[in-house]
Amino acid sequence: MRKRFIFFKTLIWSFVVFLGLALVVSYCSVYVNPISFWIPAFFGLYFVPLVVANAFILLIALLRRSNRAWIPFISLLPTLLFVELFVRWGTNSQNDTQSAQTVKIATYNVCNFQGYGKATRQETVAEISRFLDREQIDVVCMQEFYYPDASKIGELFPSLPYQCFSLARGQRSYRGNIILSRYPILETGELTFPDNQRSCIYADIDLHGQPFRVYTMHFKSNDISLNAIVDRIRNYQETPDEIIRAHKRIREAFRIRAQQVELVTNHLRTVDIPFIFCGDFNDTPVSYTYHQLQKELSDSFRYAGRGFGATFRYLWPALRIDFILYNRAFSIKSHVTVKAPFSDHYPVITELITL
Repeated sequence: MRKRFIFFKTLIWSFVVFLGLALVVSYCSVYVNPISFWIPAFFGLYFVPLVVANAFILLIALLRRSNRAWIPFISLLPTLLFVELFVRWGTNSQNDTQSAQTVKIATYNVCNFQGYGKATRQETVAEISRFLDREQIDVVCMQEFYYPDASKIGELFPSLPYQCFSLARGQRSYRGNIILSRYPILETGELTFPDNQRSCIYADIDLHGQPFRVYTMHFKSNDISLNAIVDRIRNYQETPDEIIRAHKRIREAFRIRAQQVELVTNHLRTVDIPFIFCGDFNDTPVSYTYHQLQKELSDSFRYAGRGFGATFRYLWPALRIDFILYNRAFSIKSHVTVKAPFSDHYPVITELITL
């Protein structure tokens, strides 16, 4: 009996050590290129549950006055450097300069306007149009935009009459990224990627004589249906084979996003006007993709967000994967993530001040 007790005790503390090491490896995911070594990226994906697990173990160890409480304690210390990436306390406004020129930007993955409940695509489009109008959005970047008649896009959002999107010659419908603006669009452009599955579009916008550029990007998806997996978990169904195969697709997605972000950051270094980068990164803030982009840019949530910053309605509050980043030509006035019911993502809205 004693040998069995010692065995189980050793097994438990081996698991505790594993969770602590896994959390430490997750910190490395922001620095290690998945093309060279992809394992840290996996642990970075599970950063939030690893933090919760280690915090729970630390609490139990302290209550039991265990001398091994130092294991989760040491592994959790660096979390203090990352906590503001997911949750932020304090005011959601950094500046209140009424006389300054501002622009209100939104990024929104609209999930092909599939709608929720009994809403049709047309009804969902109309609801989102009214929402953007109520929020007085100046520029919105949408990902997973789909409409069967591309010639009608200009009529869908009357308060945002200027559009930028990439339409192949002869194509009737449109699926992809789109930028809609209240202000005139001067020029447009597009970055393409080797996998031909994603593109990054941008528009130069005239804000009362002051041009600035807006990018929107939908980085490579993990090619798994989180909605289906979460629904099965909620219904206590058996884990589908999809979960077992998912990690192979996620590993490849890590590598493709690393390639994409390298092309994007190289392009951003050539821009000589103020710019804003919006999009669905399909990665959390504890990731190589995010870290590479925010090196010289500011994340609107980190400077003016409040509460949990999650932008994906499933697995809340763990997934903040939609971002608005801006360069030093702007300062921030406000940031909010609106729990609108029109998509599986929430819209992120930021008001920026031009300097």
